[in-house]
This record gives sequence, C-alpha cells and structure tokens, in this order.
Amino acid sequence: MSLVSANTGAMQLYRSPSPFTFLEPALLLTSVSHENDYEMVCTCETKPPLPDANWGLYSKTCTRCGGSCQVNPTIPKQPLVFRRMVVIVVAVKKMKRGVTAKCLFGDRDLLEMLKNMLVDEDIPYQTCEDTSMAQSDYRFSSCTQYRITDTANKTMLLQEFSDQAQLVAVYLQGPNTSRQVKLNMTSYKSLPPPSNRKLPVTLGIVGKKLHLSCMMVGGQPELRLEEVNSTLINIKSNLLHFLFFKADLTGSGTSCTFESAACPRWYISTSQNANDQVTVRSQADQRAIQNFKLFKE
Repeated sequence: MSLVSANTGAMQLYRSPSPFTFLEPALLLTSVSHENDYEMVCTCETKPPLPDANWGLYSKTCTRCGGSCQVNPTIPKQPLVFRRMVVIVVAVKKMKRGVTAKCLFGDRDLLEMLKNMLVDEDIPYQTCEDTSMAQSDYRFSSCTQYRITDTANKTMLLQEFSDQAQLVAVYLQGPNTSRQVKLNMTSYKSLPPPSNRKLPVTLGIVGKKLHLSCMMVGGQPELRLEEVNSTLINIKSNLLHFLFFKADLTGSGTSCTFESAACPRWYISTSQNANDQVTVRSQADQRAIQNFKLFKE
C-alpha cells in the first residue's frame, strides 16, 4: 500500500510493512484543513491522473493492467486556497513522473513552480523633463521689510501714472536714495511643500497697496503692479499670479532670485542699462540680471 498525505504541506510516501504485499498505488490526498479527500486505488504501478473540475464519481480503466482506477472526491465547503492547490498540482506531477522518493514535495519543487509562474517582463517607461506644481494652499508665515538692489547695484524706483504704475531700475545717489522702493516680503507655508525647495513669497511695496504679479498677456509672461485692498493671508489658485519662489543663492538669504509661480522658469529681471523697466525674463536669457541682494530694514 502506498499512501500520500498532504496534511502538513509536505508529501510523504509510505509503503506497507509486508515485503510480499505491494499494492501500487493506493493514493490518498488530504487537504491541509481535512476538508477535501481524494482516494484512488489500482493494483498495478500505473498512476492515472487526478479528477478534473467536474466533481463526482470518477473512474478510469488502467492502461497497463486493465483494472479499474477509481477516485471519489468530496465537494469542498469553501474554495481551494493557493497552498492546497499547490499540494495537489505538485503531487499529480510527481505521480506522472513515477517518482518514488521519500519526499514528493519539497522547497525545490515550490521554487521551480514559482519560477514558472513568475515571468520577467520589461516595463516600458518614458523620462519626462517637464514638471508641474501640485495644487497647494499657501498660508501666511511671516512678513519682513527689505531694500533690494540687483547685482549691478541698481535700486528700484516706483513710477506712477494716472492708470498704471511700474518699477524701473536706476542708480540713486545722495538724497535721492530715499526714493528707492522698499518691499514687504511675505513668506508662506504650503502643503505639500514645493518640490523645488524654494520659499513662496509675495512682494508688496511699502506704503502702497501695490503688489508685484506675473501673468500671461498675449501669450507672453508680463510683470505688473496690482492694487490689493486686503492682506494676502492665504494664496489659492486664483491668486497664484502674486506668488514668487525665492531661491537662496548663498545660504544667507541676502542673495536670491524670484521665479514666478504662475509662469515657471520666468524670473524677475533688470536689464544691463539703467532706467529700464523691471520685467520678467526667461531663465535662459543671459542678458538679463536675475540675481538680487536684500538688505533687511
């Protein structure tokens, strides 16, 4: 008598104690939870396959001895789990090969099965250089007053007209230095934090209700001065044109650039010439001065 048991997840082969009586194979497969039994009996060594998915009485004539091989499966109370199916499938494959080892199912067998099931597959991907900013709410953090000059030591001067105002970069000396623009730089915190690690700020002119803003005009970013009657405590998407990302160039916070949040890669800039308007220029514009020095008041 040959008995195969799957109760502990390993398949064991036992033979009858009598050396003269050898029935091959009387097969008993039992699931881990003892819910499903399969019994197959034949008097010769031919091992017919286990039953398929059609449950019920299963019988087949042995191709070697002509005897009848019979399997009586029981209907499971719940679907087979992965471990039970592995035990059954491996046992069937071992019987088809006529393996007579003491252990029909070991770690090597499970490893071979997993290798056949798991196939390496190349996953296509594409590298994208452009990035976009996630939707964020910017909340007020602090406000500090600064004097500002570009790296050519030009200061900003406010010019006001009846219907508009603008900033120009000029050289001021002596008593005229009192005319230079001072900025209220308000910093914000955001969730999630900006991926570029730059500080979100708004720039307002001291003593005025004017704030610097950047928006698309005719398909081109443009720097403007806009009147704001209330304090910009929280910045949402509808106020994003007031927001700039301040990048610290030296680690001390006194030398920096200002990138528009609404128009990425466009920076507040001055020209090489004096008395020209302060604008926004592309980062690639080598003629523009985009680095500024800050002096806390």
